[in-house]
Amino acid sequence: MNVKTLALAAAAAAAATSVQAADLPLAAEPVNYVKACDAFGAGYFQLPGKDTCIKLGGRIRAQYVSHNLQDGLEDVTNQDEIDADPTTKKKTNDYSSYVRGYLYFTSMTATDIGTIKTYTEFQGEWNAEETQSTKVNDAWVQIGADYGSFLFGRESSQFDAFTGYTWIVPGGISLSDVSLLQASFTADLGNGFTAVASVEDSNYRGGDDNAVDIIGALKVSQGWGSFQLSGAAHNKADGDGYGYAAGATATFNLDMVREGTEITFQAQYADEAGAYITSDTDDAAKTGYSLSGGAETALSEKVSAQLDVSHVAFDDDSADYTKTSVNGSIVYSPVAGLGLALAAGWNTQDDDTDKKYEDETKVGARVQYTF
Repeated sequence: MNVKTLALAAAAAAAATSVQAADLPLAAEPVNYVKACDAFGAGYFQLPGKDTCIKLGGRIRAQYVSHNLQDGLEDVTNQDEIDADPTTKKKTNDYSSYVRGYLYFTSMTATDIGTIKTYTEFQGEWNAEETQSTKVNDAWVQIGADYGSFLFGRESSQFDAFTGYTWIVPGGISLSDVSLLQASFTADLGNGFTAVASVEDSNYRGGDDNAVDIIGALKVSQGWGSFQLSGAAHNKADGDGYGYAAGATATFNLDMVREGTEITFQAQYADEAGAYITSDTDDAAKTGYSLSGGAETALSEKVSAQLDVSHVAFDDDSADYTKTSVNGSIVYSPVAGLGLALAAGWNTQDDDTDKKYEDETKVGARVQYTF
């Protein structure tokens, strides 16, 4: 074999080796997969390259509530009353309905100063009046530590405790259930005891603009249930001094009687701070009291029942007003997250300052899926 033959053979071998190498798969780049964050509970996951764990959720709700079954569909205020008193409001007796969509976004981050949690709730609605709306219900950041946590943003008032069990409440209900701007601190006292101090925007309760209400609450939560004492100093409108409100709420776990059963009692009093017992800013300057309670029980693995009762009374120079409401619902949940509810409600009220229904009876239905 001469030199020329050897050179040709070497070239051919090199070419064959190059072709085979080109056919071999290249080494894959490492991939950062989404990881579950079990430390913060089910549903949290960690994005690649981030220290923050997030959880996404949502809810779709379609609801219908009938007109007042005691008055038919005619106008409920007589025209003669309007002619005699032009300030009398003419009220029509219509059904109401809406469909809502909710999106929930929660984040959790472990840091050197404690766990930082954020929560944002978005809501979109279309209702029977063909009105569409989109808004942010709640948005807050919470910084937690071993001794307690700080919260800044829009969240349920620290005064509020019992907000009802019944789905839909077609008969209305007199309870305090308000989300508002606040800065609060919750101290962990151990053994299920917590103490809360909060400053909250007065305007949400019909108070003065650019002013704050001062809230304090003491709560214990243990296996038997929970108990909360709440107090509020309310900055009244137009800089007219302060009113105050106080409340006590007791919830009892009755699983020993029937699994999935709970009952709650609540009493509240307001002195020139009525919006703390009804959530209605029209009641902001009123003095009165509210008594309420409710119960929830599981009738079977897929059916539950709820009942709520409330009574509110105002008696001062600005208004004499009483209202008693009873609402009940039955919910069928064939699969996790899905609820099919039927409800009925009744209320009777006496208002010396406005012409309103003396009695109402309504029924309602809701289809809701939470994911």
